[in-house]
Amino acid sequence: MTGFGQAELETERFTVRAELKSLNSKFLELSIRMPRNWQHKELELRREVSKWLERGTAQLNIQINYKLVEDRITPINKELAVYYLNEVKGLAEECGWDKKELLNNIFLVPNVLLPNEETPDEEDWKQILLAVRNAYENFDSFRKTEGGVLCSELSKMSSSIFTKMQSLTPLEEERIKLVKERIQRDLASLNQEQLDRNRFEQELIYYLEKLDISEEKVRLKQHCDFFEETLNTASSGKKLGFIAQEMGREINTIGSKSNHHLMQRLVVDMKDELEKIKEQINNVL
Repeated sequence: MTGFGQAELETERFTVRAELKSLNSKFLELSIRMPRNWQHKELELRREVSKWLERGTAQLNIQINYKLVEDRITPINKELAVYYLNEVKGLAEECGWDKKELLNNIFLVPNVLLPNEETPDEEDWKQILLAVRNAYENFDSFRKTEGGVLCSELSKMSSSIFTKMQSLTPLEEERIKLVKERIQRDLASLNQEQLDRNRFEQELIYYLEKLDISEEKVRLKQHCDFFEETLNTASSGKKLGFIAQEMGREINTIGSKSNHHLMQRLVVDMKDELEKIKEQINNVL
């Protein structure tokens, strides 16, 4: 969702510059800055831009520079200015003040300078909208470029989790072997005559099944494959977040069953990759 784009468009009367930028956010928060005489178009502009942006904290700035002097100057309320001038002159004569110092501040009097109340032209508005549209296209191009890099990084992280999961297989065999050896040593110290072999075998099978992570590995592989598929679909940020949650559940279950220090290291590495994925998913729409 992080992006930046700007565009400039020149007409016979003015030059308009539009700048659009956004940061990550769960919802769309759009802020618009535009000249006062065009603010009556803000709702229309907000509806239009909201169609392009799905979510994110976005800011749109519009600047208009008029070419002609009469379009740039602030009109003077002549009637009010003359009234204040006469009042100031009379006050200066009565009090013996210097008229020049008082007259220099006449333009600081409220309402002497009028806001530009020019009726906006619809053709000018079309040009402004075009500039905003061009800024969005540059903004979107920026996001696509960044998105391509991000997609590649997320794919690498997902593949890294899968690779580390595969590395668990030889360690599983070693772990089972160590568990059996430990149990056999413990049995050697017991009274063999009191041992129920059938019950012992049942308990041993049950114990080894509790340590088995085959199902978790299968589900984790499926989640990794689904994650890769979803990376290539549009507006998949939230969906990728849900898949990452499922990946986390399987990794946590593997960790709880992996009573082997090397397996635990791999689980920690997988969790580390998953946290990176969750952090970067915030940049995906």
